[in-house]
Amino acid sequence: MRILLIKPETVGVFSYTYLVEHEPLELEYLYTAFRAQGEQPVIYDRRYELCSLKVKLKQVRPEVVCITGYITQQKLMIRLCDEIKEWDPSVRVILGGSNVEINFRNYYDSRADYLYHLSGLKMLSKLLRYIRAEKSGRKLKADALSSIPGICYRKDGEWIVNPKIVESPEELPIPDRTYFYRNIRRFRYLCFRPLALVKNSYSCRKACNFCFCTNRNSGRYACRNVESLVNEIASLDVPAVHITDDDFLIDEAYLREFIRLIREKGVHKKYLIYGRADFIAHHEELIKELAEIGLALVMVGLEATDKASLDSYNKHVTPEENEECIRILHENHIFCAGLFIVEQSMTKADFKRLYRWIAERDIIPTVSVFTPMQGSAIYTKYEDELLTKDVTKQDLFHCLLAPEHMSLRRFMFEYYRLSLGLAWKNRNSSLYEGNNYPGAMLYILWVLLVKLKRRFIL
Repeated sequence: MRILLIKPETVGVFSYTYLVEHEPLELEYLYTAFRAQGEQPVIYDRRYELCSLKVKLKQVRPEVVCITGYITQQKLMIRLCDEIKEWDPSVRVILGGSNVEINFRNYYDSRADYLYHLSGLKMLSKLLRYIRAEKSGRKLKADALSSIPGICYRKDGEWIVNPKIVESPEELPIPDRTYFYRNIRRFRYLCFRPLALVKNSYSCRKACNFCFCTNRNSGRYACRNVESLVNEIASLDVPAVHITDDDFLIDEAYLREFIRLIREKGVHKKYLIYGRADFIAHHEELIKELAEIGLALVMVGLEATDKASLDSYNKHVTPEENEECIRILHENHIFCAGLFIVEQSMTKADFKRLYRWIAERDIIPTVSVFTPMQGSAIYTKYEDELLTKDVTKQDLFHCLLAPEHMSLRRFMFEYYRLSLGLAWKNRNSSLYEGNNYPGAMLYILWVLLVKLKRRFIL
């Protein structure tokens, strides 16, 4: 079967910058799995391909379309689904990705044929075999669909939800990166370019209440064999790799084996990871060894500067551990990409204090607005207080709860003043080395023109 794999264009503020651009790894996995089944998949990355959906449909003439996306792309995914069904109602449309996995009920009003709410690919491959048999006219067992875990489908006008199963990333194939190498110059994280992504785990062992990633894979953490991970990294023809685990710094024995194998195989790359401050604070010697094999940047959720705020997020981290983490990363010449949250309870003085605290330390910060994201543990607590339930605003850069000490407009002014002030303070950091600012302005203009075009032509 001909299968079109769609990654929607970026929604929100990040659509106007090319400082961070990741390969469409989820589509590369689908491409690999479907090719192994004898299908004919085609990747359509709408971040870069400017042809309209209608033109792409005419070129590929797919029998199946798979669309993946994040919570902010939910409306766009539904629009794309509508357009596909208008073009040809017989095309089977499957929606998937992190938001569908957690919030699949949000898509009940779509014209999708199937919603895939698992992390892995085995059941999706099984669904493809069912669709192929159905389209060929073969007689199917009465329970053919109900026996496929992790899918939603319509029966007699009602959505049927098949139970989830727990999966392991060990079952994933090594992705075919033909698309990546063909477009390698696009993919980067600031000064780290070209940059490849490597998936190593599902879910997370921790339970920060503002994050829904911990609920993926039915809330069960699972990771790959360390040798499998290292072999994939060694095979990549790139200088930098982002290991996409929500927290790579979990198991000391696993990390020591990772270090040993990287050295044994003579792999020389720069590594970008997510990690927790408490682990870093209590494993200084291990972090030093990771730095020696190429660890260059850790995205670490520092979140706040006081114990009360950290406790409210269920972080189980102390301010002292945050401080120790910053020191250890700095002394080992590792970028500390600190992640912070501003709360609606903050005053103007609080914003100033937070600026001073960050500015006085060796941190390249990203500051987000406290967001009760649908699918996280805290969403139901704040659901009735939300100023809007527009999912495109759940990008961590909009204020969804009423500020307690100032107007909404003033709160957002203070937030952007804080963010821009910190960005200006760090403008000469080597992390931004090689950025083309005139080119960035032209890119913003180009994005605006593309958005204008796509307002009228999908």
